Amino acid sequence: MALSPEQQALELITRSKRILVTTRDKASIDALTSVISCVSFLTKQKKGVEGVIPNIKTSEQPKFLAKNLENILPTTGPMRHFELSLDLHQTELGELFYDVHDKQAVITIVPKSGEWTSKDVHFRAGQDRYDLIIAVDCPDMASLGSLFHNHADFIYRTPVINIDHDPSNEYWGQINIVDLTTVSTTEILFRFFEFWNRGNIDADLATNLLAGMIVKTQSFRTMNVTPRTLQVASQLLTLGARREEIVHGLWRTKTVPTLKLWGRALTRLEQDTSCGIIWTTLTRQDFLESETSSDALTGIVQELISYAPEASIIVLIYEDEQVSSKGARAIIHASPPFSAHELGHSFGASGNRSQVDFYIMPGTTLVESVKLIINRIREVIKIKSLK
Repeated sequence: MALSPEQQALELITRSKRILVTTRDKASIDALTSVISCVSFLTKQKKGVEGVIPNIKTSEQPKFLAKNLENILPTTGPMRHFELSLDLHQTELGELFYDVHDKQAVITIVPKSGEWTSKDVHFRAGQDRYDLIIAVDCPDMASLGSLFHNHADFIYRTPVINIDHDPSNEYWGQINIVDLTTVSTTEILFRFFEFWNRGNIDADLATNLLAGMIVKTQSFRTMNVTPRTLQVASQLLTLGARREEIVHGLWRTKTVPTLKLWGRALTRLEQDTSCGIIWTTLTRQDFLESETSSDALTGIVQELISYAPEASIIVLIYEDEQVSSKGARAIIHASPPFSAHELGHSFGASGNRSQVDFYIMPGTTLVESVKLIINRIREVIKIKSLK
């Protein structure tokens, strides 16, 4: 009988010595808590593991996650080392030292007697730093951001366990634990951890898992909540998950200036129901009068989603601190069957299928930017509908 994806993943993890757990660039709370949960659980299983959340700013995350983020890195370190070997059979080593000059490392090796020739020296790349990748909440390889762009060769030669709940997932891992009937990646992880070793799910881990579910369902108010989802949430509460701590950390700690800025964005909401698009704008004056910066936009897209769950495409266009040199900035969020990457491609957008961002040409006004972006999205939707 063939092994299930969970059984295959468990076999692969058991054999691995150093595991990289990572997620998409611009990680959501679900992605963030999924990485933290994986690292915590694997550590309890005595596995060598490192968690990387690309470009994470720990100071901007909910306080209940603070202690869990201490060992999470914003980027990977060196992926492999380089080895230089010297044959000492005929000539013994006397001294070894090195110096760095003009961006060159000069290694000096002094023999006790005799000398070496070039035939005695050998070079080779060492082993990879990790022998397994666990990618959570990553619909495709490109969503790994800098890890994919800078170390694509490493990803291609390393086994990947792909864990996700997104319908746009491309099943790009060697092992794919993808369940479209779940509300969050953390819900999938709970079932995997339960299958593996339920005894290692403590109160902190249960809190992290429940947080991902709460965020994805707006506190279990979305249409995709199932009886099984509620059952998992109940089990996590039984295991000690601290729901009040999650709710307080996610929604009751926004500053008054941030709420003022969000209010301005919500009052300017516009929509095109025929295409399923909603959009809004923020000016530099909005940031100045609310005494905020673009950092206060964290979470606003999710807020817009909750206000208009029927919208498939959400666009936020704003003037940030670099508007004079780079132009206005835009964020596009898309739900299946649409791809944010496809919608923003002509603007040189960076990101993934769910969300991208980009700058508009300098000198383009906010009104012109809105017209340019929304019309382009409409064109892409029209072309897609004709196929």
